[in-house]
Amino acid sequence: MRPKEFEFLVDAIKSLPSVGSKAAERIAYHLIHQDQQYVDEFIKRITNAKNNIKFCKQCGNFAIDDLCTICSNPERDNSKLCIVNTIDELNKIESTGSFNGIYFVLNDEINVKAKKKIDSEIIKKLMNYCAVKDFKEIIIATNLTVNGEATNIYLNKLLKDILPACVTYKLAIGLPVNSALDYADENTLKFAIKNKTKI
Repeated sequence: MRPKEFEFLVDAIKSLPSVGSKAAERIAYHLIHQDQQYVDEFIKRITNAKNNIKFCKQCGNFAIDDLCTICSNPERDNSKLCIVNTIDELNKIESTGSFNGIYFVLNDEINVKAKKKIDSEIIKKLMNYCAVKDFKEIIIATNLTVNGEATNIYLNKLLKDILPACVTYKLAIGLPVNSALDYADENTLKFAIKNKTKI
């Protein structure tokens, strides 16, 4: 029988995204077998990240100050916006070097099956952001899934109401249907951005 402290550790690790029971046990065994210096450094890095990383007040990206390095960069094209679901997807698009505008991170999407809408506060923040910035071009870079497409249609309608002159796009079919941006390689994503589709 394993000590309850070990079971508590496994449970904590299992709470991480995409970590199942077996993987959690392997990680727990790994941590227990490390020396104290390793464990202390590991905890220090988690604590340091938690205490020092904020979220950009403008777009929702990771930041150390009020604005992230993208929003505070004067060389970015502030007439272009790319709406993404997660910070991971923002970084994925950034890594392609194919977009020089700014971003907005939703951290949410419509769930068609559960009949769940996007949080109203997020929508309010996005609409205010768009009204203030008066964007000329917006890419709604949602996943090519049922939920992603529903989110795309919903956002496009809202954006047309407040920015009728703005041209809105969705990602081109360089991404397979029912796919997530997280799993797209850089060349595929670069093609999808370069050949974005007007909506």
